[in-house]
Amino acid sequence: MSRNSTAAPRKDPKTGTWFFVVDVGADSDGNRRQVLRRGFATKKKAQEELDIVRGQGRTNSYVAPARLTVREYLEQWVAGLPVTGLRPSTIDGYRRNMDYVIPVLGGLRLERVTSLDLDRLYSQLLVSGRRQKPGPLSKRTVFYIHSVLHRALSDAVKKGILSRNVADNASAPSAKSTRPPEASWWTPAELRTFLSATADEPLGPLFRVAAMTGMRRGEVCGLRWSDVDLDVARIEVRQQLNVVRSPGAPDGGLVFSARTKTDHGRRSVDIDRATVAVLRTQRKRQAEQRLLVGAGWSNDHDLVFTDPAGHPLDPESVAKVFDRRVARLGLKRLRFHDLRHTHVAHLIAAKQQPLKIAKRLGHASAAFTQDRYGHLFEDADSEAAAAVAAMVDEAL
Repeated sequence: MSRNSTAAPRKDPKTGTWFFVVDVGADSDGNRRQVLRRGFATKKKAQEELDIVRGQGRTNSYVAPARLTVREYLEQWVAGLPVTGLRPSTIDGYRRNMDYVIPVLGGLRLERVTSLDLDRLYSQLLVSGRRQKPGPLSKRTVFYIHSVLHRALSDAVKKGILSRNVADNASAPSAKSTRPPEASWWTPAELRTFLSATADEPLGPLFRVAAMTGMRRGEVCGLRWSDVDLDVARIEVRQQLNVVRSPGAPDGGLVFSARTKTDHGRRSVDIDRATVAVLRTQRKRQAEQRLLVGAGWSNDHDLVFTDPAGHPLDPESVAKVFDRRVARLGLKRLRFHDLRHTHVAHLIAAKQQPLKIAKRLGHASAAFTQDRYGHLFEDADSEAAAAVAAMVDEAL
């Protein structure tokens, strides 16, 4: 019998894992080709892979892996992502996720990486994965890392670099276990306290617009005067300012994008009279600042909110200022993004319907809004039912 028909998984006495060696036919020069696969946790998994490789050998479809390391492949993969049409911020997020993978697995040959190697990576990140200070990464972050790595390896399979995606069988945190925490928000009284305390500060108008429109951080930092109509009290959300921390990124890593987070992100948002007044004052202050700075003023992007010299604001820096201000006021701790959740909570309390809220927020669908804030809608329904009952009972 040939080696191909008799090959079977064997256990490595040193590591306790399973491996196999199998013939996959001859190369173009007539030389015998063999495939060695190591590191399987069980005999069953080794047998499944053996069956795949054996079948590829019979149909002459076996792809010899390139001699790439994980580092080399991932760096090439990230470098090639711009041609796929992904947003620069998305690509930067993929790069940041892979920065957790490369220090651990970067030196391994790509074709020799196993599911056990990925399990080891994820376990290590869950214990001591943080880079800025000691501590574990969250399950949610590790799930994202796994998702990006899975995509990268899938692309390697599509391109014929790998014969299979070992991430399919890796034990990463599940999507269910990494659902985002319940949204946090301020009551109207808490929001009033914050907006009153920050009204005369440089970022006070920005905080007001974010809180009263539910605009995302990048959307409000990228807001242009040409997209604001104060006479009709309406904002057109048409672009956002993204943070891209890739090495060598121009303009300090700030990138304007006409693409919003979702296809529904381009939208019209009506604003209240008090916010209109705040924006009128902001425009006046900005004109005064331009005269004060003189030739050094440079608001080339026609932005509503800028630094003192007219330059774009870094959205991450804005969030840090927000965090410090909240802490000093002694209010319930929220992230900047929770201003968006606060706006939704207030809209629901005002009996706005999911479809209208979804359009205002730029959600992909009303179903997403209903799922994300379902418990709030249930509370509003209960209050509405009680109010109706009270009116009926009073009339009896």
